[in-house]
Amino acid sequence: MKKIIIYTFGILLLMTACQKDPLENLNDPIDIAPTDTVLLTANFTNGAHPTSGKVQLIKDQNNNKSLVFENFKTDAGPDLRIYLAKDKNASQFVEIASTVNTGNFKIELPANADTDNQKFVLIWCKQFSVLFGHAELK
Repeated sequence: MKKIIIYTFGILLLMTACQKDPLENLNDPIDIAPTDTVLLTANFTNGAHPTSGKVQLIKDQNNNKSLVFENFKTDAGPDLRIYLAKDKNASQFVEIASTVNTGNFKIELPANADTDNQKFVLIWCKQFSVLFGHAELK
């Protein structure tokens, strides 16, 4: 019986140790269409956790706006969100995504995003109200 428990524990340990981090999702570079316009750009700065990469606010030919993340990386968290906010304190924010990936990805902004006043892209832990990192679009 003791051998079965040790064997089972060893298998479980190997299975969890070999799993990829769910946030490790490095993709191919995002191509911005020739008709897209880059409006603003920023680099991420650490908050309570290491956060790095670049983000661009782009507008397509139909006037839809998106955020393009390049080489983005942050620590995993229990309840990470991406906000577009007026400041680093998550004042007057709009939730852009309820999950956070790493690598290169694009997120279309909702209609209620005010890119004239909400220029901070926040990586925010909703559960604990912690700023993991931010980028100020300029």
